[in-house]
Amino acid sequence: MDAFEEELSRIQDEEIRQLTKECLDNAPPHFWYRPASSTGKYHAPEENEQGGLVIHTKRVCQVGEILIASWWNPVNESVIRSACILHDVCKYGEGYSASRYTLNNHPQLGGQFIRIIADNKYNMQKVDAIANAVISHMGKWGAGHDSSDESLIVHLADLLATELYQLGGKHE
Repeated sequence: MDAFEEELSRIQDEEIRQLTKECLDNAPPHFWYRPASSTGKYHAPEENEQGGLVIHTKRVCQVGEILIASWWNPVNESVIRSACILHDVCKYGEGYSASRYTLNNHPQLGGQFIRIIADNKYNMQKVDAIANAVISHMGKWGAGHDSSDESLIVHLADLLATELYQLGGKHE
């Protein structure tokens, strides 16, 4: 969890920060050591090595900050920051048994994971907003399509963080 100390410190809503920490504390072990892509496609080379999923996630958070600062409508920044951190938490599945490949339903698994961790201990409106942004982070390539600005920002942050390396190498 120390890997996301800086990103967690930016979450202003204490309840959302606590939920995000609890999710990270209970994240499947593969989240911490697997590459961002199981096939080596779609991500920067360093994201396709051991620990690359954490590198990718931190980059999504960085792009999310740029989008938050430039967005024209008021948004719940804490929801966006939490969803950026948690968007791929179940990329290879839930629990200790990791799939060899990225699961197509990982956004839905991530949303379900967040709701299970929340277990009615947190404001469910906030929980649902985070879960919906995670479920929708694949945009048109995924099964979830929440139309909130928060979900759109998380989707764009993931897309841009994934694609920027093609424009000129590393994007740290």
